[in-house]
Amino acid sequence: MKRYGSLWDKLIAWDNLVLAARKAQRGKRGRADVQRFNFYQEMRLLKLQEELESGCYRPGKFVSHWVREPKPRLISAAPYRDRVVHHAVMNILEPILERHFHPDSYACRQEKGTHAAADRLQALMRRYRYALQCDIKQFFPSIDHETLKASFRRLIKDRSVLALMDLIVDTSNEQPGAPAWFAGDDLFAPLERRRGLPIGNLTSQWFANWVLTDLDHFVTSHLGMGGYLRYCDDFILLHNDRCRLRDALGRIRQRLAQLRLRLHEWKLFVRPVATGLTFVGYRLWPTHRLLRKANIHRFRRRVRWMRRAYAAGVVDWAFVKPRLASWIGHAQQADSQKLLRRLCREWVFKRDGTVNGSCSARRQLEQRYDEPPRSVPQQQHAVQSEQQHRIPFGPALSAGSKSVARNRAIHGSRERGDESPGSIPALRQGVSYVSRPNFPDGPGGAGRPRADGPAWFCFRQVKCRAA
Repeated sequence: MKRYGSLWDKLIAWDNLVLAARKAQRGKRGRADVQRFNFYQEMRLLKLQEELESGCYRPGKFVSHWVREPKPRLISAAPYRDRVVHHAVMNILEPILERHFHPDSYACRQEKGTHAAADRLQALMRRYRYALQCDIKQFFPSIDHETLKASFRRLIKDRSVLALMDLIVDTSNEQPGAPAWFAGDDLFAPLERRRGLPIGNLTSQWFANWVLTDLDHFVTSHLGMGGYLRYCDDFILLHNDRCRLRDALGRIRQRLAQLRLRLHEWKLFVRPVATGLTFVGYRLWPTHRLLRKANIHRFRRRVRWMRRAYAAGVVDWAFVKPRLASWIGHAQQADSQKLLRRLCREWVFKRDGTVNGSCSARRQLEQRYDEPPRSVPQQQHAVQSEQQHRIPFGPALSAGSKSVARNRAIHGSRERGDESPGSIPALRQGVSYVSRPNFPDGPGGAGRPRADGPAWFCFRQVKCRAA
């Protein structure tokens, strides 16, 4: 394996630190710690650069909390200043790691992700009859520090970069989990060896993915398994011979023991692909896929909370809208046409007699929250009530006589000018608008959206009774 050097000057360069600060603040500019850092950004980056160059940089303390769904996990957040350093490190290491990652590893990589992993698994399920699905027990809390540092030295030879990477690993907070003994250990070995990476660090995701890269190449090169897929600590082997998969399981256990990792025996099975597999949030078959029921139940509980919070004025429509759009985008990757129709009828948010419905993912990206409808006179914009949001739905403008008629029925015959495709006239008093999704059958199969864009939304008007 080629080893890389002369990386330290690139890591502490001013341009790299400025880029790292920009990446670290994405989606977090409104937070107090980010604003305090950005108020004196140049001065703080210069001080950080001096500390890195002199070797006196020391990470701060983590802020930790527990999440209970889908299972208990300890989430640890590093101080914002340390997160800038993490981004600076990964700006240099990411291109190097990408060259050595296995092509069928889909976690924390560009142009990969859960949807690409689901597509790849379905393609493999159409080629093979049986699947061996494995899960590593307590993966992040079980990563051995000495094993991880040894894997760094097989790839990097710059001593300054290695010292900084070791410092990030050594300052990890204590992770929960029972000690495990492996071959050659004495009674106190599990207690003397430090283990665990904090869930929440950018570097933890990449370092954990790098630890299992050796397993990826072992399965495909030494075991001869052409059907292989991994997302973080969940991986699947596929083959037409069930016995080959069982033999491969024993050798995988031995390989993981060298990394001081263990398989989760309760989540280990060999089964025909025709019975379906649960992976990356979907139930997958060779011909179709569905959402997991647990995923649906959790989001319905969250929507019920958002509806109560919106009605009480705790949250606004700008808080609710992207969360609905995000889940709709995830659900559209599955064959869930009837499910989305039923759920979107429930997603009606009311406050002071004003009704808002759900939105499509494309509408959420195309339209700004604070832009009032163009049909409202300019002098009315300043006095517009906070609860009166324009409903960002409706089919996009398209060519054809049927599309033109539909657009006129919804948007009217006025000149649209520079309006966004989904804007509609201002809400009229006495009329309540309720959205319902209209998903046409696309080329992907029954219930799948069209290939040219997300699902469309239509309107129906419900007249309100006079008080």
